[in-house]
Amino acid sequence: MLLILLPLSEVAVATPAPSEPCHLTAHLNESPETAKAEGLTLPRWYDLHQRILRLLTDEAGCTLEVVGSPWPRSLNLLKSGDIDLMLTVSYTEERNQFAEFLGVHYMEESVLVIDKQYASRIRKLTDIGLLPGFVGVLRDAYYGEEFEQVKADPDFQQYLLYANTLTQKLNMLKRQRVLGSVEDKTQFIEWNRQYPELAQRYQIVLTLHRAPVYIVASRQGVSPQLRQHLKESWAKVYGSPEHLAILAEFGWSLDESDTAAK
Repeated sequence: MLLILLPLSEVAVATPAPSEPCHLTAHLNESPETAKAEGLTLPRWYDLHQRILRLLTDEAGCTLEVVGSPWPRSLNLLKSGDIDLMLTVSYTEERNQFAEFLGVHYMEESVLVIDKQYASRIRKLTDIGLLPGFVGVLRDAYYGEEFEQVKADPDFQQYLLYANTLTQKLNMLKRQRVLGSVEDKTQFIEWNRQYPELAQRYQIVLTLHRAPVYIVASRQGVSPQLRQHLKESWAKVYGSPEHLAILAEFGWSLDESDTAAK
């Protein structure tokens, strides 16, 4: 996993901590319940993401409740203000209308993973149409501008099989309901460690998109003052000894771009 350290603009006067009790609800795309329902082990990044969220909210002086729900539903809940925070959100102009981007926490690399016996057929994204089966994708996920343009083609859409959670998408691979899927590279490497049969059957054939992903706060549910306070709080803890210690527990760091592949 590559996490990047970006220069921060100077803030002349820090936004004061909220005077009223501050309680925030955050989304994670996984939960113990969904993993159990799919017959899978809860991925390590579930604990990592919880720790990162608590690092932020502790610094901000807020309490935190973490809930699991499907990715599309959580985006809608963030938009309506029914949840306050989300992680690993790619920036788009549409999302910026309802989400305040508090700061980068991870560099995401979206890759196309294909069954090895069909891998030689794929030289570009549209070659998915040459496969005798489906490719799994997460509903309402952002895999880069090329994918956004191609998926609008009805002829291409027929090859996509949508999942609402990451564990559901993983199960498509494990049960061979799909011939491949679009994955975050780090997640795929982690899944290979947990499920060696995936490494034997599937391989990465294309990199589709590489860009930072963010912690975001709901514009509808979180006040402008609190959003600014959260942004400043994340700037304080990002790269701090506490942050680095959390990452080290999971074998990741801020300055090693190849950590996830080790």
